[in-house]
This record gives sequence, structure tokens and C-alpha cells, in this order.
Amino acid sequence: MSSPEYWMTCVTVDYDGEQAAPEPASAAIARFLRRSFSIADALKGALRGWLFGLIGMVLGAVFGVYSIWSTPPTYTVSIGLLPTDSSGDVSVGDSGGGGALGALAGLLGMGGGPIPKFTRFVASLNATAVAKIMDQKYDMVCRTFACDPKTHIWRKSTGLQADFNRVMAQIAHLPDPDSPRTALDLANYTAAEVTIASDRTTHILTLSMDSKKPQDAVRYLNVLVQATNDFIREKDRSIIQLYVDYLHQKLATTNLNLAQHDALASLMVDQERKLMLSSVDVPYAASVQDGPNITMSNKALRMLAVDIMLGLVLGFVIGWIWNWRANSRETRSQSWKPY
Repeated sequence: MSSPEYWMTCVTVDYDGEQAAPEPASAAIARFLRRSFSIADALKGALRGWLFGLIGMVLGAVFGVYSIWSTPPTYTVSIGLLPTDSSGDVSVGDSGGGGALGALAGLLGMGGGPIPKFTRFVASLNATAVAKIMDQKYDMVCRTFACDPKTHIWRKSTGLQADFNRVMAQIAHLPDPDSPRTALDLANYTAAEVTIASDRTTHILTLSMDSKKPQDAVRYLNVLVQATNDFIREKDRSIIQLYVDYLHQKLATTNLNLAQHDALASLMVDQERKLMLSSVDVPYAASVQDGPNITMSNKALRMLAVDIMLGLVLGFVIGWIWNWRANSRETRSQSWKPY
């Protein structure tokens, strides 16, 4: 029995006296492979459009230079912090006050011993309570966001980006982007913009942020440190005041022997000393050791290199598309020729 290839190559069909033979299978497969996509062909097509790549590279360089010229420089503002003296940490675990103070410590959640003030300072930098102090004492919500510092009237954002944000807020049931900002927004801003880094050798904690207005960043970091110190101080004052009130109440009882009275009196002196130290307006948990330092962090060369590479790649892509369309037209024109 004859094979299918034999019939494909030998069978002819009569059309009104004219004989026509089908195209061989090998020729059809070869034509399909020529039209198929391959990475090598794509690279060859892109390299054929070298002129488009050169034009794209030049345009990318021009756009990069314009972007660098029109964009204000960016600065990095940083300050270095060190912990203050930890002798004033709130501690009741080793006070020797007996079960009463131990029970009071349990109610306050401090039965496991004192937590260093500097550790609490670092953990509270992004707290909403710190942001409230920043706003109440230094009006930082209005100074940071779109608000008139004199009239405290919130300005409505304009432009395509602002209109897009409003539409997306309505569709996604998000808060109105033009509504006045709150302390929660300020806390989120601190978490997003302030970078915290610690040096293991010097134990200096560095707070830094990038800004096009370095003086605003300096003010923000200083206010952040001051407000966090105030927050830790007020927390300690409230706890120490509970200790003092309890000791006053305990000393007022008449059924104490001399040893108990002397022990409670000693504790009273110690707690009142801590209360006095927490009332002095000095850096409480952290003090500025270095800075604020302002350095320019505008990465102009990197921006220019990225724009040039993007222009080059885009030019090669356009060149490949141009050659592909030309080859497609040539292939279609040849497909209309009779065999």
C-alpha cells in the first residue's frame, strides 16, 4: 500500500483541463517554521533596527537630563541618639517592698522587671500617642500635610492625580483624600518616612529621612525625639505616682512596726526621687549625640543611566516591530504569487 506522502506528491486533480498538485508537506512545514517566533530572530530583528535604538538612547539621555534639571535635589537628614542614664527606670522587682508592691506591679503589668527606657523609646517612635503629642505641642499634623499653618484650613488637592484618588476612594469605599488629617495619619507618616538604624559598635541609634526640604526634615526629627521623650516621661510619671500614693496610704496606717515603717519610708524616698527626676525638662530616654546632619542624596547619575537604558531598549523594540511589519508585508506579497 502506498504511503500518504506518496499520494501528497503524486496525486493530481483535474480542474477543467488544468492539473494542479498540492504543495509538498516538507515545503509547508518549512514555511511554517520560517514564520514561527524565535529569540534569535527577535534579536536579529532588533539589531537591524540599530538606528531606532540609537535614537531612543539619545532621547532617553535628553529626558534624563531634563528630569535631573527640573527635579529639586533630595537631601538625607539624620540624627544619632544614645540612651540616657537608666538609673531612673521604673522598677519594682527588686525594691523589697513585700507583697503589696509586688501585687501593685502585677496590676501594672511590670512583674517581669523593668524595661529600659531607651527600648520603650524605640518601640514608641511610631505610636499614635506620640503623634498626638507632636500635634498638640508642635502642630505637626498641619505642618506636615496640606494645611495652612495660619488659618488651619485644609487645602483641596488639584490635578489629575488628585481626581484619580478621589474616584478610587469612592469606588473602594476609602476615606476622602481631601478630609483633614489626624494623628493616626502622622504616625503612619513617621513609620513610612523615618528610617531607624542601629550601630552595633557605637550603639548609636540613627533616625533619618529623605526630603526635598531639609529644614522641614530637621524640625520633624527633632520634634519626634522630643515628643517620644515626653511620652515615656508621662508614662513613668503616672506609674511612679501610683507607687507614691500607695506608700503614703501604707505609711498612714498605725499597725506598722518600726522595721516596716523604715522600709516603706526608704521606698518613699526612692520613688519621690524618681518622680522628681521625671519632672525635670531634660532628655529623658534618649538624647541627641550627633546631628542633625544634612547630606545630598540626589542620585542623578543613576537616574540618567536608567533613562538612557530605557530609551535604548524602547528603540530596539520599535526597530524590531518595524522590521517585523516589513517582513510580514513581504511574506504576504509573496504568498499571492502562483506556484
